[in-house]
Amino acid sequence: MSPLWRDEIGILLAPRRVALTRVSRGIRPRCVAEASARVENGILTDWRPALAVLHAHLAEAGWQGANARVVISDHWARYAIVPWSNDISSDEERVAHGRICLANIYGNVADQWRVSLSEAAPGQARVACAIPETLLGEIRTTLDSYRLPLVSAQPQLIAAYNGWRDRLPDASGWFVTIDEGSLAAARLVRGGWDRVYSARIGTDWMVELRRLKTFGRLAAQDGENGRVYVDAPQWLRELAGDCGTGIEWLVDERSDSTPGDSLAVLKRPYA
Repeated sequence: MSPLWRDEIGILLAPRRVALTRVSRGIRPRCVAEASARVENGILTDWRPALAVLHAHLAEAGWQGANARVVISDHWARYAIVPWSNDISSDEERVAHGRICLANIYGNVADQWRVSLSEAAPGQARVACAIPETLLGEIRTTLDSYRLPLVSAQPQLIAAYNGWRDRLPDASGWFVTIDEGSLAAARLVRGGWDRVYSARIGTDWMVELRRLKTFGRLAAQDGENGRVYVDAPQWLRELAGDCGTGIEWLVDERSDSTPGDSLAVLKRPYA
């Protein structure tokens, strides 16, 4: 079978849960299997318990013989905006510039992280994303042990943004994705992002809803059309009720997953 027509397994790796979907490729891709599991005793700073849960699932025959696409929780990702510079011309220089921007925010840890940059037109800022090299290496080792080629590895904010891109404006607004224990947000401007924000969050969801309203006020300052587009679990949307006129909860009527659940971010690229 051509590698282009192999089934694809989507994997979401997070501190306290692991989710998988298997999609049959072809003219009309369709989900043929899915699974979601809690990670017992999962902690935010250690991905080994989540990888152990992933190992146990991949050992089952139904998850083998496919390509793999991995979405990594924002707990284990770092972001920075990289301004345009006329003095930088090579990819190596751009990555080095991205490392400097990340180090200015997170300290001198970038050498242990894999840094990648978004595409951008000349004159526009790029987004730098960093993921620990050790985590990526252990993911690849896990997949190699089951002969699953890794075709993509993205942090959740990037994966969620790409999944909703056709619903988002070219400018003026915020895109926010919320997961258990984490929130990440990007300020949308014409041609890309000009600000990115991420935080670990607690279990007091009323505090987080107030945080969303703060984003709403920031978006409103950008103009009358500024809005906050939120990718979040259905239960949080129900808890929020009327969170303000500037908040738009993203719902995909084409998907059979609950909006914002652990499987939706994996299924949305095929919807």
